[in-house]
This record gives sequence, structure tokens and C-alpha cells, in this order.
Amino acid sequence: MWRNVDNRGPFLPTRPHPASCAHRLMCGDLHLVEKGPTGEIRHIPKNNDVVVAGRHYGTAFVNHDGWLFRYKILHNGDRQIVDFILPGQIFGLQACLFKASLYSTTAITDASVSSIPLDVIDQVFDRNPELGKALFWSAVCEAAIVGEHLIDAACRSAYERVAHLLLELFVRLKTARRIDGMSFNMPLTQELIGDALGLTTVHVNRTLRSLRSDGLIDIRSRCVTILDFDALSQLCDFDNSYLGETARALASELMPERRNDVVQSIARHAKSARV
Repeated sequence: MWRNVDNRGPFLPTRPHPASCAHRLMCGDLHLVEKGPTGEIRHIPKNNDVVVAGRHYGTAFVNHDGWLFRYKILHNGDRQIVDFILPGQIFGLQACLFKASLYSTTAITDASVSSIPLDVIDQVFDRNPELGKALFWSAVCEAAIVGEHLIDAACRSAYERVAHLLLELFVRLKTARRIDGMSFNMPLTQELIGDALGLTTVHVNRTLRSLRSDGLIDIRSRCVTILDFDALSQLCDFDNSYLGETARALASELMPERRNDVVQSIARHAKSARV
């Protein structure tokens, strides 16, 4: 099922998982995920496929650790990244429920995933309501994220797109308990960011430098620090409620003192840089 992966490889030790829909799934019915050959926790080396477009799969997947991305290659060779798959996320539902997967999923970093057999999914709401809720919540969140990405491509400037993506990743990683204060590790190249946002690598580089010079973010190596969550949210209309209950609580937890002069200046900059 996974390209270039030895299915006879060793199990990875079971450990606590992030507080997310996948975490609720694991706590509610761990044996359903780990039982049998299709449920073993597997190590996926970076740059290897978990799902290949055009194939049908008998399982959905749970990402325990690492980053992956879901994408489609067009006939002219262009690549569109639909979403980044972070720790604690369920993915691949449409690859087993549809006749064939519409998208491929590849590991950006080394990852650890397990599978949910199709027969479990077919009977999930009757046999295990908690697992059903987790799968349903995963599908709803995925649809909301894709909807925001559509707005990115249609309405937001490059400056706003990059800002929105960084905030989304921050909130999703906070839910998965993968942040350190206002900082998080982001193993994304500028090419990957560009393929997700419909921008060239040159435009991504220029936009990241602008966000840094405006005092909104700091990037050192692969560590991103959000310096002004409020201003960054206002300039790109980031409504974090689409990412779940934990995100809705961020306003009271992370909101710095408002700086309207900075926000207005950045807004003017964003409008002038619109793609």
C-alpha cells in the first residue's frame, strides 16, 4: 500500500497522542486501529507515498507523527497542494470510500501512521459512536480547511495568503500540542508553500521577508515565531473558528494588545501587493 515502505518493518512503540480528533479516536477504541496487519503503526520515510491518486484503498489513516501533504498533479505537470496533514489528523477517507483516490499523499518528513480498516468505517456509527464522531469531525474540518484555501486562491493577496497559512498551521499545531509558546517548527520549503498557495517560490520568499520586516513573524532555520497574532489575524481576515473549539479559545489566551496603526499600515501594504 505504501510505496518504498517495507511492510515487515518493526512496530513503533505506542505512546500518548495529540489532543485532537485522532486522539479521541485512539483513546476511544485503540484496538480497532492497531488490530491486524492493516492497523499496525508504520514508519513512512520522507518523500514516500502513503496514498497514490487513481488507486482504491481499503483503509483510512491516522497520522501519529510527522508532516504529509495531499496533492494533485495536472496534465501539464503542475502540482496543486490541497492540504498539509499534521500530527493527530485522520486522512484518506475519500481514498477508500470513492472508487479511486482523487489525490496523492506524500510524507514531507519521516512519519508514523496507522490505518482504520474499511469494514470498521462501514459499521462505525453502529459499533462505535465515538469513533464515528472522530471520523465525522475529521471530514468536517477537512472541508472547512479546503474552503479557506479556496478563498486564499480567489480573493487574498500573496501577503494575506502566506499570513493565513502560517496562522492556520500554528493553530492546528497548538491543537496537536506541537508548539512552543508562539513558535513552531515548519518543515516546508518555499516550493511547497508556493504549490499550496498558487505562488512562485520567488513570490513566497519576497512575502516572507515582508512579513518579517513588518515585525509580524520571525523565521530562524525552520522555526516560525508569531510575533503579533492579533495584527496578523486582522490583515488576512483569519477566523480561527473553522479549526475547532481549541482555536476559538485562542483569542483570550494569545491576543496581544491591539496596535491599530500597525494593522492599518500592513493592510495598505497588503492591498498594494494584491496578486
